[in-house]
Amino acid sequence: MKKRNKLLIGAVVVILALAVMPLAAFAQQGPGPKPPAHPAHTLMRALTDAAAQTLGMTPKDFVQALHQGKTPAQLADEAGVAQEDLAAAMQATWNAQGEALIGKFIENGMPQRPDKCGKINAVRRWTKISAETLQMPVKDFVQALRSGQTPAQIAEAHDSSGQALVDAIVAAEKAHLDKAVADGKLTQEKADEILARITDAAGKWVEKGMTRHPRRHH
Repeated sequence: MKKRNKLLIGAVVVILALAVMPLAAFAQQGPGPKPPAHPAHTLMRALTDAAAQTLGMTPKDFVQALHQGKTPAQLADEAGVAQEDLAAAMQATWNAQGEALIGKFIENGMPQRPDKCGKINAVRRWTKISAETLQMPVKDFVQALRSGQTPAQIAEAHDSSGQALVDAIVAAEKAHLDKAVADGKLTQEKADEILARITDAAGKWVEKGMTRHPRRHH
């Protein structure tokens, strides 16, 4: 029993040490649309929450302690919790969510990075909406962006405004969210929260345009 517990806890520590669940994941995120969680992150977050709750800690403090070099076994001893109880709590979470994660992996293979793909897809949608709002070809709008202009500057050059683009983007995104609420996929409260983040992110994108990253020199 102890050997299995050590193997389970050890596996979690290895994954956490590899930054699957970095400390930053528990920090409050800033404004802007939040991408869907990576399946592995969701599982590790659930395991971390289960361990932290069993030890009477917050998930952030639990992960911080691991990054400081402590092991779950040490944390359990400090909290007066039997290692078997800690392992049992994590095993129950693994049984509940691990099987579903494995099934998705077998069926779909390696998932794409949602953080990157989600932002790219949003910008593509917003680019198309903006071009249609200004009644110009999408390729011309994209070319203007690549030349260094911001969406707001492009809008002004076409006798419009950046706010008009933001309004069009928010209206389109709200329509999708309203449908999700009507279909029972989202609560109205959650939809309002997402729309608020989208409104903020769209405003920043319209004002700043494409973010250029410095090229790496090899």
